[in-house]
Amino acid sequence: MSKVFTYQKTDKLKSRKQTQHLFSTGQAINVFPIRLIYTIEPITSSTITPSLASLLQAGVGAPSRTFRKAVQRNRVKRLLREAYRLEKPNFLSQASLDHKRVNLFFLYTDGLVLTQAVIQAKVKEALALLVTKLNKS
Repeated sequence: MSKVFTYQKTDKLKSRKQTQHLFSTGQAINVFPIRLIYTIEPITSSTITPSLASLLQAGVGAPSRTFRKAVQRNRVKRLLREAYRLEKPNFLSQASLDHKRVNLFFLYTDGLVLTQAVIQAKVKEALALLVTKLNKS
């Protein structure tokens, strides 16, 4: 199996500072039931050239107010991660990430857990909208 469809440790948005910056200054794309919050930051020439993995990082979340049981929250997050993992290669091939750092966060906003196919279609749609915004700037 190829290593194209991966979601490794370097692909995950873990930094508290970056996550706070994402939620305070990020922009959002709504594709019900998914809200994609993103930031696009230019990389200056003074910084060391980062690897491709650190140019794009993503996180997922499900609200505990909507999903009271951790089992439900974890299932939604697992479905979101899987959908992103499958759509990431297509996103990377279409988006121009030249001298840009992109942080993504997928929030699930519906009260019912949808199927994997529906969630993957919505993630694909949200990433397609982000590609158009990335290619414009």
